[in-house]
Amino acid sequence: MHCTMTGILALVLGLFAPGTQDKTATSAEEYQALLKEYEAASQGFRKAETDVERRTAVEGMDKFPRRFVELGEKNSKEAIALEALTQAVRVLNAVDSLTQTAWEMSKTAFPAESKDNSAAKAVALLLRDHIGSEKLGLVCERMRYGIRKEYETFLRKVLEASPHQDVQGLACLSLAEFLKSHLQKLDLIKERPEFAKRYQELLGKEYFEELQHKGHVNFAMEIETLLEQAATKYGDVKMPYGGSVGERAKAELFEIRHLTVGKAASDIEGKDQDGLP
Repeated sequence: MHCTMTGILALVLGLFAPGTQDKTATSAEEYQALLKEYEAASQGFRKAETDVERRTAVEGMDKFPRRFVELGEKNSKEAIALEALTQAVRVLNAVDSLTQTAWEMSKTAFPAESKDNSAAKAVALLLRDHIGSEKLGLVCERMRYGIRKEYETFLRKVLEASPHQDVQGLACLSLAEFLKSHLQKLDLIKERPEFAKRYQELLGKEYFEELQHKGHVNFAMEIETLLEQAATKYGDVKMPYGGSVGERAKAELFEIRHLTVGKAASDIEGKDQDGLP
């Protein structure tokens, strides 16, 4: 009996002895592990050679936005939360972009419509926990590459409610570029009507019809107004990866007003190959 009790006591003490238990991963370590897993999975589309392989690759990435959102929600009081939610937006954009690329390349096998609500949840968490953050500009900048209604809602709210000029500036420019991307897609549908059903499935019927209802002229006017606001009110705001909001907004305005189809080409001054004016 004495030997038995001694053995049990040694076992119990051993469980709590230093170095005998696995350390619980920190939130930062969880994030890095998930990021590594995602980056490995994202290689699938580049390696795909058939329609089925491309579809499988896109659908295989669809689980990652939810996992990044869950990580951000679980660690909502930590700095890693905003980084995880920003990454969720990046992954959602990648999935949406590759879905559309698959439409262009595939003839038979298209990615299935996703039922995931990660975009809505990510935006809700960002607005609940991070609307006052001075670091919110990066996720605003990421959203300009997206297509989801939740992004438009988020960018409009940040432009209205953020206390930081830099964040407002990035939200303003991103909203303009986000809307411009949608206008281009609606124009593409006129040439490729088979895409209309696919965009409707991707965006949702309600948002798709809302965008169509704007009309090209009103849509274009709103985009120009936002770009003018970005150029004048937020011109000095720095972009996350170089340049300024003003520089980018002016370049976008020049493209819209002078380089789009149907616009008269502007005069260009320069020198020819012989160095003459």
